[in-house]
Amino acid sequence: MGRILAALMPLALFFSACNDTPDLTADYKDISIAYGILNINDPIHYFKVYKGFLTDENTLVQASQWENIYYPIDSIEVRLEEYNDHGIRQRSAVLDTTTAINKESGYFANPRQLLYYSDWTLNPDCRYRLVIKHKNSGKEVYAETNVVDNCKFTRPLSQNPFSSDSPTDVAPTFLVEGGGGLSTRDRNVAISDFYITFHYIEVDNNTQQVAHKTIKKKMNSGFMMPQSNGNITFDKFKPSDLLSMIAQGMSPNNNLTRYVDTVDGRPYFCLEVEAWLANTEFYNYYNISNPHGDIVQQRMEYTNFVSDDGDAYGLIASRNRSRIILKFDNTTGHNEDSLVNGHFTKNLNFDYYRNSPEFFEVTR
Repeated sequence: MGRILAALMPLALFFSACNDTPDLTADYKDISIAYGILNINDPIHYFKVYKGFLTDENTLVQASQWENIYYPIDSIEVRLEEYNDHGIRQRSAVLDTTTAINKESGYFANPRQLLYYSDWTLNPDCRYRLVIKHKNSGKEVYAETNVVDNCKFTRPLSQNPFSSDSPTDVAPTFLVEGGGGLSTRDRNVAISDFYITFHYIEVDNNTQQVAHKTIKKKMNSGFMMPQSNGNITFDKFKPSDLLSMIAQGMSPNNNLTRYVDTVDGRPYFCLEVEAWLANTEFYNYYNISNPHGDIVQQRMEYTNFVSDDGDAYGLIASRNRSRIILKFDNTTGHNEDSLVNGHFTKNLNFDYYRNSPEFFEVTR
């Protein structure tokens, strides 16, 4: 799948904000476009609110103009509301705005952008509704979502989890559980993507300068979903996949010597596995907004916004992340031997971490 959960926040929702073939005889419609991805661990939650516009000029040029895509601040009220599982509203707050976070370059006005934000601590047992009220007409549009709660990332213990030299060595099975007796489904998880990052060091043989680098790879080919027990299991990544990934991610260079690095200051713990989790609202958006093999490859416009006249588009959804750090050393098997001498990576000038200028022991 082309879209990945690790990139959820910079979603570019190109709904009907502009039209390359506008009907200039039509009446103007006030079309609201908004999006926001809630993460229960974020201290601040941001929402983008756009408006549609009609023009007989180049729409991409017009979209680069601030006043064409943003509502005047005093013309709308943007609220965040919290509802319990009985549908009773618990909290409501009008959101303030900020332009302190720059937008990357693109078709829409940049680098300055207008964001609405909240500093609420989110409750995983509640649903959250974003309401846009147009002050002149009184019209309101809204979308709501639950939030993905924190989950526990574990794996069954296995000897030598990333060696490829021994035929008895196996890769670990990664398991994401809900926690507290709840499954990932109970924690509002609908889909997940798994990523592995290899942290390593490059030392310039001439200057002895040290550079810390990473190689990152998506492990699954399609979204992983909760199984019958409600948890998510991934066991498709083999030791040879990791070493092949490392070999493809760098080129031989006799001027460099390479070593494994550390994550969180833990010697030999150089592998970071992440599970990015998202809820049903995002999964619905993905399914409808991406073509599914038609010859024409048409894209439908998914929105979970509700309005009386249907003139609102966008997405309010939720994501979260679980993370585990894995060890890659020689104390339990051939892990580092495979990296230094194995046929996948032996031409990449890896040396043993104990010879690295960054090596240190931890006193327990």
